[in-house]
Amino acid sequence: MLFRRKALAIAMLRRWLRGSGDHSVDRAAGGRDGCPLSRPTKSAIPEWISSSRLLSKAFRLATRAHGSERRPSGGRLFLEHVAEVAGLLQRLEFDEGLVAVGLLHDSVERGTLSESELRSEMGESIRWLVMALSEDPTIEPFDERKAALRDQVAVAGVRAVTVFAADKLSDIAGLRRGIETSPKAAEARMGASVASMAGHYRDSVRMIAAVRPGSVFLSALRLELERLDSVAAAQSAAASLP
Repeated sequence: MLFRRKALAIAMLRRWLRGSGDHSVDRAAGGRDGCPLSRPTKSAIPEWISSSRLLSKAFRLATRAHGSERRPSGGRLFLEHVAEVAGLLQRLEFDEGLVAVGLLHDSVERGTLSESELRSEMGESIRWLVMALSEDPTIEPFDERKAALRDQVAVAGVRAVTVFAADKLSDIAGLRRGIETSPKAAEARMGASVASMAGHYRDSVRMIAAVRPGSVFLSALRLELERLDSVAAAQSAAASLP
């Protein structure tokens, strides 16, 4: 299984290298021709979700939790993001429980689902992992809150770090797309600077490498960080022109 997963990760990285990572959003979320999954219908839900009772339930909960909410970094639907994260885990053949966590990882922190509802609907093991991946909003400032989240995930163990890695891959690509469109608008929506977010992502990749040096996501994460830095540098240079 380990050899097969590494082979799948290499194939995934090659697809990422050929494109920008954007293809995975629509394919993972079930969108067609770039159409967002804003109101998922039975025909739009990918087969790997609809064929699983557990994942179908998790997807319904994620849809309820996020509705039409959009991500501040790039303005895409949150549902697209969580489906992308879950799709990365599914394509690398992680177990359904971990894929369900991918679908639900933002449902409490960023969505409307309560922790007790999550436990009641999905059980304690999924609830525990989702909460391990959820930051404490009472911690300020931004840098301390994100550092606490990284420490929390690292202590939670390999399964939490695996979902976190898939999440960061989607996050970094999403921020890159956002600043390619409009860096000032992205910063206004996020309430944080691009530099602060990029710093958190770099620290996140370092944590993943320290806790899980064999993570199948590391190569793609490093590639996306390079792309983010390149786009940010180009935008900064353009902004400094008279």
